[in-house]
Amino acid sequence: MSQLKIRLIYFATVYKYKLIATLDVFAIVRTYGIWTMKKFKTIYFIYDADGGMWNGIKYWYKKNILEKGSMCELCDISHSKYFVRLEWLQFIRELKKEYKVKVLHRNEIPKNIKEKNYAFPCVIGETENELIQIIDKTAFVDWGKSTNVKELKEYFSQAITAS
Repeated sequence: MSQLKIRLIYFATVYKYKLIATLDVFAIVRTYGIWTMKKFKTIYFIYDADGGMWNGIKYWYKKNILEKGSMCELCDISHSKYFVRLEWLQFIRELKKEYKVKVLHRNEIPKNIKEKNYAFPCVIGETENELIQIIDKTAFVDWGKSTNVKELKEYFSQAITAS
């Protein structure tokens, strides 16, 4: 038996998950869904805002001066009032050691992601043949007004292990 299979069985036993084995494909079943081991080739962080200088200025003005309009939770995490957060840049730099990472605005997303009609902001993982939502809009909203890159990093690590 391979070390991966032994680790999965140990994990399932310790954390009381049911282990399902079908043709050497393993999945850990939890009460609210199925977790499978996936290898992502690309990770997409997608803002709920349009890219471009003019759109950035409009977004900032609506958010900070008029204090109205829809706000992007991922923007709040990755940017302070005026600048991108250094912790965010470090987090993305760390991820790029293991994955191809793209940080995109909703008007910049590839056609295959656009066709899935994901709610933004979100984090999408792309494998060889599918797109998997790693973090959805609900998770971002549930954090409230978080501006903590560390929280996102921890949540992302848990979510990517589960995906």
